[in-house]
Parts: sequence; C-alpha cells; structure tokens
Amino acid sequence: MSSNKDIAFLQWALPKMGYRWEGFRKPRSQVLKRIRERMQHLELSGGYPEYKKYLLAHPDEWKQLDQLCDVTISKFYRDRKVWEYLRDDILADLFSKVAPGSISVWSAGCCNGEEAYSISMISEQLSVRNSNTNKIEILATDRNPEVLKRARIGRYPAGALKELTKQETETFFHKIDDSENDYQIGDRLKLRITFEKGDIRNSLPNQEFDLILCRNLVFTYFTKERQLHFLNRLISILSSDGCLVIGSNEDLPKTNNFELVSKSHRIYKCSKVSGNR
Repeated sequence: MSSNKDIAFLQWALPKMGYRWEGFRKPRSQVLKRIRERMQHLELSGGYPEYKKYLLAHPDEWKQLDQLCDVTISKFYRDRKVWEYLRDDILADLFSKVAPGSISVWSAGCCNGEEAYSISMISEQLSVRNSNTNKIEILATDRNPEVLKRARIGRYPAGALKELTKQETETFFHKIDDSENDYQIGDRLKLRITFEKGDIRNSLPNQEFDLILCRNLVFTYFTKERQLHFLNRLISILSSDGCLVIGSNEDLPKTNNFELVSKSHRIYKCSKVSGNR
C-alpha cells in the first residue's frame, strides 16, 4: 500500500519525464516496488529525499527511473467487444477497399505481444470467413527489449487467454506439455508480425499504416503536451482511410485532425486537414 510519501515522490518525478500522475494511480504499486528496490540497490538509506538528490546529481539515473515506470499489463482480446468491432467493421471494410493488396497495422507499445497476436487472430478469422486473400502485415514495437523477447517466443500463462473462447484457444494455441498453465501461440500467427524495438517518444515507423493501435499508453500515461505532439506526428503515417484505436477508458485531447468513428470503442479516423502533413 502506497503512502503519502510514495505519492508525493511520483507527483514530483513523473512530470519531469513527461508522464501524468493520474495515469499511474492504479499501477503505482508495481512502479513503487521497483523504485524501492532501486534505492536499495544504490544503498540509499535516506528514502525519497536522498533519491531526489541522487537524481539531481546523476542525470543518467533518470533513464533508469524511466524504465522502472514501464507498466506491462496486457491480455488477449482486452475489451473483447472492441476486437469484435475491429474484425467485423474496421478490418472488413479495409479488406474490401484495398483488395487485392496488403493491409498495414502498427501495434504501438506492444508489451508482451498479446495485442499484435490478437490482430493476427481476428485477421485469420476474417480471412477464413470471407475466403479473403488479402495479406496483412503487423508491425509491433516496444521500447523494452525484455518484453519483445517474450513476445517473439509467444508463450503465455492461461490468465492471459481469459477473454478467448475455448474454440479460439484450441485454434490459435497449443498447451505446453511441461507446464500446467502455459500456452504456445501457433506459428502461422507469427508470420504476419514483425517485432521491433522502438520508443514512440523519439521516433515513429517510417511507413504508412491503415490501422494503428495505441491503447492504454500515450493517452493514459503521457502529459497532454506529449499526447498532442504524438497525434500531430501520426497524421503523416495514417492512410486516408486509416483508423486509430485507443484504450476504452482513454480520450483524445481536443484536436481537429481526428474524427470519431466509434465512441464506445474509442476508434478515430484521421482527417487530412490541409497543412498538417
């Protein structure tokens, strides 16, 4: 349980790294645990006051603290109705517009890969249902090499599959023999996905996308200024019919560049306003 001192430290440190304290209210326990372990590793017995002094005296420590603020909460089909809408409306529409061709999707902040594989799953379902030959290419990026390593392996605990039906689990996974609870993603789902290291605060992929998923990241944890900066940069890499999907509990900052497609599912279409590219 976090104390007033814990909260005060986060409220002091987070804005200095471009984060919003409000976004860290729920996951603050895991972040604070890492920070306490870091102070112990540095042998700082004076608590947060001493760590503040250490940060100010050692600028490189901010990079360490920034990494400690990673929030890695994810699962397959998180907010299932969103995925059903993406499959039946958004992707189905894109398939009809670009066929025959290739659809490009970016999973920004892909964490352990559940989101990217979920996109591959709904694409597979749609292709089987409609006998569609469209090719879909998924780029999944994250700044953390450890989560990318796990994503490429594709091994997940049963808890990550809770939103899937029994049929979906049996279709897309196989039970790992030497584990009671772990499942392995099917190889064919991996073929559509490229996992790459990338920090969206510093750079964006150098290609155009038909669908971008940036859920429970920028519009939860970043300051409003950073949110707007990110949105303005997205304009140049979203296709004219492309969509942006954000988290179900997130909202975009006020902008004229994105038109709401589905309020309940937090899906937007980019308006290519003259002069914004």
